[in-house]
Amino acid sequence: MNIRHLTAYLNQRFPPVNMGLFAILFLTVWAVATLDAGGQGPGRFRWLEVGGGLATISFFFRLRVFDELKDYAADAINHPHRVLQRGLVTLPQLQQLAWLGAAGELAWSAQMGRAALGGWVLALGYSVLMRYEFGVSAFLKRRLVLYAFSHMLIMPLVVYWLWQAYQLFQPDGAMPPRFWLLAALSLLGGFAFELARKTHAPAAERPGIDSYSRTLSYRGAIVAVLLVLLGGMAVQGVLLRQLQAGAWAFGLLVGLFGLALLVYGRAAAKPQEKLLRTAELLVSVFMLTSYLALIGLILL
Repeated sequence: MNIRHLTAYLNQRFPPVNMGLFAILFLTVWAVATLDAGGQGPGRFRWLEVGGGLATISFFFRLRVFDELKDYAADAINHPHRVLQRGLVTLPQLQQLAWLGAAGELAWSAQMGRAALGGWVLALGYSVLMRYEFGVSAFLKRRLVLYAFSHMLIMPLVVYWLWQAYQLFQPDGAMPPRFWLLAALSLLGGFAFELARKTHAPAAERPGIDSYSRTLSYRGAIVAVLLVLLGGMAVQGVLLRQLQAGAWAFGLLVGLFGLALLVYGRAAAKPQEKLLRTAELLVSVFMLTSYLALIGLILL
């Protein structure tokens, strides 16, 4: 595989900013999972945690490759300029790289214990079902929102896998409330971003390319993004209260949501693709800030 071509592919389809976000997701789970019951601080950061971050990035890279496999024919028509569609890298090459990464994930999970290994197998199995669209491809493709939600469920499963690496349970063996809140935050944050990135102004819609603005109506898609984002803010608020966060943390999230509400309000009144892409960026910043605020509160 030509390294220059692979780099071009990654920059186009799995850029460093994505890798950074997935590493931050791992750090968030690590920080929250290892915070002791008395709130005295997280566990010690070791080389094993570096491996966990790389394993998390690898897992999401394989999801990208699975998407490439599912969408290759359509993308060849709609996106012929992409590195993969131009033949500079090939699907077999990407699959080899993805499954090589899976070997690393397996090794890290096994090192972290049987619970982590079981969590990884569960997340991997669900991702393979996603790859084959649960055997009901035609049904799901006619229901775009259900399709997206079924795929977003991978987020809490990844959180479960990473949480299991630290095997922290309540005395009765149940998962602690912080796990469920973090799993819900990952689901809602990812779903909000998915809705935002495929919401377009009427003039920017392209034949043959699905969008939530076409499925839900233009303003319906905007409302959906804001409602899911609001749900994420509510979950984050509960987490922040449990961590005894200061007013600054709540104010930061409310400010970001208010800014997204303002931009989406302008876009709803006067459809503009540029405004929607600004709003999409704000949704991603909101999701990133949610994770960073948790890490900062615990580590600092």
